[in-house]
Amino acid sequence: MVIGNGGSVDLMPPEFWEQDGCLYVGTNRAPCIIALRGVRLDAVVIRDCWSSMFGDMKVSRKFNWDVWQPYDAYKVGPAEQRHTLCDEFVRQLPGWQFAENRDKANNEAAVMANCSVVIMACNVAWHWGVRDFQVTGLDYHGDMAAMFPPFDVSTGYDARYAKPVPQVVERQFGEMRQAIETGYGSIVNCSPGTKLEALEKGRWRKGF
Repeated sequence: MVIGNGGSVDLMPPEFWEQDGCLYVGTNRAPCIIALRGVRLDAVVIRDCWSSMFGDMKVSRKFNWDVWQPYDAYKVGPAEQRHTLCDEFVRQLPGWQFAENRDKANNEAAVMANCSVVIMACNVAWHWGVRDFQVTGLDYHGDMAAMFPPFDVSTGYDARYAKPVPQVVERQFGEMRQAIETGYGSIVNCSPGTKLEALEKGRWRKGF
C-alpha cells in the first residue's frame, strides 16, 4: 500500500489498514494524518525538504522536530536534498528503475525521476519486492487528508488541485504503470473520485 496525502485517505475503512502481509508506505505528511494514527507504517518517503511541507514555516519546523524525526518507521528521502533526517537517500534518474542501480561512489539507490512522491515511494517499494500495488490518497482534487493540530493548516499548495492534472503527471504515472505491468506487477488507484486517468481505478481489495 502506498499512501498519498489526499482526502481519500480519510475514506478508507479500518480493515484497509489491518491487512496482514502488506507493506504500508506513507508519504510526506503521513505522520500527521488523523486517519493514520495507530496505523503501522513500515516506511515513510519524503520527496522534498521538510521545510516545504506546510505554508507556515513554524508549522513545518514543528513537523520536522516533533513528528518526522522521532517517527518510528524507515525513512527515505531525496539524495539531492539531505536536509531531512532519513535512514536512506535515493537518487532520481529518468525512467522506472527496475533494479536499485546503486551509485558506485556512495551506494545510493536510484528511483524514477518524478513530480509525485507517490511514484518515488512505489519505485522504492518495488526494490523491496512489492509487485502488486494499491494506492490511496492520490486524488488530484479536493482537500488534503485531515491532519491533527497544529498541522491542520494550509500546505501552501491548495490551489494546485483545483486545476486539471498536469500532462507531465499523467505521463509519468502512465510510464510507471506500464513499467510495473511489464514487470508482471499491477497497480490500482483506490482513491474515490480521483482525477488521475493514468492508473487503473478500482476499489481496494483485501489480500491484494
